[in-house]
Amino acid sequence: MAPYIHRLTILLGTTCMTLPVAAQEMDNPITLDPIFLSAGIEKVASSVPQSVSVVDQGDIDDIAPESIGDVLETVPGVAGVGSSSFFGQGFNIRGFGSAGSAAHEAGIVQLIDGEEKYFESYRQGALFVEPDFIKRVEVLRGPGASTLYGSGALGGVIAMETIDPGDLIRDGQTSGGRVKLGYASNPDALLGSIAWGWRPSDDFEALAALAYRKLGESRDADGDTLVRANSDTPNLLLKARRTFGDHHVELSYQQLEATGDDQDFNQIEGAQVGLFGPFFPGWGVGDITTRDQVARLEWGWNPAENRYVDATVTLSYTNTIKDVRQGSDPAEPISDTLLGRRDYALWKLKAQNTADLSGAGYSHFLTLGAETLEQDRSSTTISSSHPEGYTRASAVYAWSELDWGRVTVNGGLRYERQRTEPKGSVAISDERIDAESVEPQMAVMYRLTDDWSVFGSLAFVNRLPAVDELYDGFGGGAPSPDLRDEQGKNIEIGISYRADDVFRAGDAAAMKLTLFRNHIDDMIVRTNEPAPTPSYINIDRAYLRGGELEASYQTGAWQFGAAVSVVDGEDQDGAVLNTLPNDRVVLSAQWQASDDWKIGTRSLLAKGRDKPDGTHRGGFGVHDIFAVWSPARGALQDVQVNLGIDNVTNRDYTPATYLTGPAPGRNAKISVTRRF
Repeated sequence: MAPYIHRLTILLGTTCMTLPVAAQEMDNPITLDPIFLSAGIEKVASSVPQSVSVVDQGDIDDIAPESIGDVLETVPGVAGVGSSSFFGQGFNIRGFGSAGSAAHEAGIVQLIDGEEKYFESYRQGALFVEPDFIKRVEVLRGPGASTLYGSGALGGVIAMETIDPGDLIRDGQTSGGRVKLGYASNPDALLGSIAWGWRPSDDFEALAALAYRKLGESRDADGDTLVRANSDTPNLLLKARRTFGDHHVELSYQQLEATGDDQDFNQIEGAQVGLFGPFFPGWGVGDITTRDQVARLEWGWNPAENRYVDATVTLSYTNTIKDVRQGSDPAEPISDTLLGRRDYALWKLKAQNTADLSGAGYSHFLTLGAETLEQDRSSTTISSSHPEGYTRASAVYAWSELDWGRVTVNGGLRYERQRTEPKGSVAISDERIDAESVEPQMAVMYRLTDDWSVFGSLAFVNRLPAVDELYDGFGGGAPSPDLRDEQGKNIEIGISYRADDVFRAGDAAAMKLTLFRNHIDDMIVRTNEPAPTPSYINIDRAYLRGGELEASYQTGAWQFGAAVSVVDGEDQDGAVLNTLPNDRVVLSAQWQASDDWKIGTRSLLAKGRDKPDGTHRGGFGVHDIFAVWSPARGALQDVQVNLGIDNVTNRDYTPATYLTGPAPGRNAKISVTRRF
């Protein structure tokens, strides 16, 4: 288990370019500078005018994550909100993101294998993912990613990809797989998984994977219980792909099914007994089922003789469900208004084509697409704070990527229409709301030399109001049919560097500095006031600004990294925004001690943050260590053992983005993987 340094290689953008000296000195080369897919081709992150970080399979293997939050913990500009609980995950990107806020959860687009995931329910997390199935995560910070991935991405995009058969099958073989066992002390968890890939012929491949997690509770630095997950969580992933000449058909299905007994209803903050006075028994414990499904069918056509056609048509269905029932402890009841089943079902049909328009001396890829979707938000318990409703939307978009000499120009335009309407259970309004958004963006990079580049971008994004914001009537609030869409204007400038043989033969360094300013007009906020005041209103504007520095250096068997994230924000009156994360620095070092052993350390140093309510979240330093043993030869050469300790010093701390806290104390982890 090795969750730390390679985690920070994430930060530093250290993932995919193999360095020659490392490759010569050992069988397990260290890599530098992330590679991601853009317009269907691989590109190095330091050579594109976008703010992107990549966590690849090697990083994830080293992290041995207990939740998707572990994967993203050290990505610059990204902070967790809520808690460490598997079921309390939510994210903040560049100061945009707040646990339990419909506006902020809708403003970060979350994708699994290209399919959008969205869930908003009171104090119950926003994203439920089995990390053992994830092989890659791309984080695109800021609104510049909304053209291809969906309107309203004011914070950014988190795009997750699951394992494919080719990730398990060795060259020359027709099948292959892996088995894994793991244990973590905090949160208390056991993992067992098996994945198998099959490729009997060149035109067919399939995959089946099953993971089982036994989840207990997380504890703070004093050993006191934070959040009780208390669940058995079997997870399934199935894939099949058949190729017919230039055509292919792909089918996939994944399901997370967690059954909790006496699980905390509040998976973000825990029980909180006495929160509203000495007689408040806490949020209660329940027998809670969490189900998350993603099903997709894709047809593709990519004729070898026609570079203008690389087309796909995808039909997908996703659904996230929470079914809450009273637990067995009468001393910890759940309020009747919070019981029942709540879910989000989403159908989407999407068609897209990428044409290669390259010519002599330049490369040019043009992507055109269209999609239509329907989201059904439902609840078996009528609640003014969780209104039922439909959201229907259609969109068309175009994305261009041009490389010409020393210049890269990326540009996009997305147009989307949306209709939102309440169901009959919504008593305060029956008004349908129609809205539309137009989102243009442009980014340019100029290569000053072979090593140095400068870049800049401008993006306009509209986030259309969600069902919660339009029809919420909690506490007697009035509906908010006159809400205007949030309008984000994001400007970025930066400089990047990538070079070999910097200080000595065979070394390599990479660096990317990005400065941004995100101006949000008509920001949507909750009033918490009774009628006739609407539950949600627009404020004139808000500002988020800051910067990120990612850097890494490799020499021989050593790799070092540093990442800095700084963000500030205020509204039109100069009041500090409540969603700002800690400014932080992450330092890392890893040493490939031999062909068999890799060891490393990471330190996350965070500055304190004053909150708008007058409280102060203190600064903190958290240190992690890890080791990976993967024999390069012999009878155990297909075995990998990961060891690690998070928060070695058992530091008591609360990140600025947590609603309350604290964060978990020391965590010791071990996992053993056997490939076959």
